[in-house]
Amino acid sequence: MTAERLLVDTNVLVYHLGGRLDATRALQNVEVHISFITEIELQCKATLTDRDLAGIHAALANYRISDINPAIKQLTATLRRRNGLKLADAIVAATALHLNLPLLTADGGFERLKDMMDVRSL
Repeated sequence: MTAERLLVDTNVLVYHLGGRLDATRALQNVEVHISFITEIELQCKATLTDRDLAGIHAALANYRISDINPAIKQLTATLRRRNGLKLADAIVAATALHLNLPLLTADGGFERLKDMMDVRSL
């Protein structure tokens, strides 16, 4: 059986790594794809301990990480211009669009994109 593929927003992974069961359940039997910006966001909180970072790195090893490319750059600019998204959110959404993957998020700000992409709420 092939696992469902999802582009997962940073907040879902933060909740999952923090032990929230709904987030963990949402990621079961899923091939998790993330944007490079999510990889960065997960590692930048000033209060992270070495243990926290080790856990994040272990989790990241299980995800497919998409780097920026010209198509994602253009989609990001278009999404920001037309929808007023924050830069990181526009990059995440553009990555999902580019990869033609549903976006799993806990951020209601992505609701405005439901007419152009598959946005799933945690």
